[in-house]
Amino acid sequence: MRWFSAFLLALYAVFVARLTLADPSAGRPVFSAFNYWSELFAGGRLDGSQLEVIANVLLFVPAGLLLAIVLGRPLLTIALCVLASTGIELAQRTWFPMRVPSIADVEHNGFGAIIGVLIFAVVGWGISWLNGPASPTPVPTPGPAPRSTGLPV
Repeated sequence: MRWFSAFLLALYAVFVARLTLADPSAGRPVFSAFNYWSELFAGGRLDGSQLEVIANVLLFVPAGLLLAIVLGRPLLTIALCVLASTGIELAQRTWFPMRVPSIADVEHNGFGAIIGVLIFAVVGWGISWLNGPASPTPVPTPGPAPRSTGLPV
C-alpha cells in the first residue's frame, strides 16, 4: 500500500507543481472544473476570495493523506506539507512574477494537510475497529523436557 501511495504522491506533486508554478493559464481546466462544482454546490453564494481559500485547502488534502500513508508520522507530514507550501510561495515570489504569493496560502495549504492527516487517522481507526481487538500472541506452553540419549553433545 505504501509504494502505491508513494507513486500517487509523486504524480500529485507533479500536478501541484504544474498548477502552482506555471503560468496561471496552465491551470485553467482545473480552475474551470472547480468553479463548476462550487457553483453547483454553493449556488453562487461564494465570492472569489472564498473560493480561493477553499481551493487552497482542498489542494493539500490529498498531499496530507498520501504523505501520512507513506510516512506514518502525522506531525512530520504536516510539517513537510507546510514546508512544501512555503517553498511554492517563495518560488512564485522569486521566479514567477505573474503569480501572487501569500502567507495565507501557506496557512490554508497547511490546514488542508491537517485534514488529510485526520482522514488518514480516522480511516486507520475505523479499519482497526472493524478488525476487532488484536488477538494476543499465544505463549508456548512448556512440554516435557527432552530425554537424554547419553551421547556427548
